[in-house]
Amino acid sequence: MNKEKTSESLSTLWGEQIKSWQKTSLSQSTYCHEHNLNYHRFTYWRRKLSGHTAKKRKSVNHSAFVPVQTSTPLTIPDLSLTLSNGANVQGITSSNLFVVKQLLNLLS
Repeated sequence: MNKEKTSESLSTLWGEQIKSWQKTSLSQSTYCHEHNLNYHRFTYWRRKLSGHTAKKRKSVNHSAFVPVQTSTPLTIPDLSLTLSNGANVQGITSSNLFVVKQLLNLLS
């Protein structure tokens, strides 16, 4: 018997067992025990046979992150710095902060 036929046979066999179990009110464990079935194989085939729909659901990329949009754009005003000698440095932004730091190091 080739591998495809064996897989189809097993799929059919376990599919029938799963349908039979679904018609009962028994737990999977009890059903397997009463029908002399391996519980782990039963759960494997149940997941495998129901996996066709799960794979379709998984094809949509879900993320735990939620996009956030603000109602107004965030703007940070330019900073200014007044030195102890009264000099005023204005227009400090994140893009020129390194230059301001170097300037302060030179003046101190």
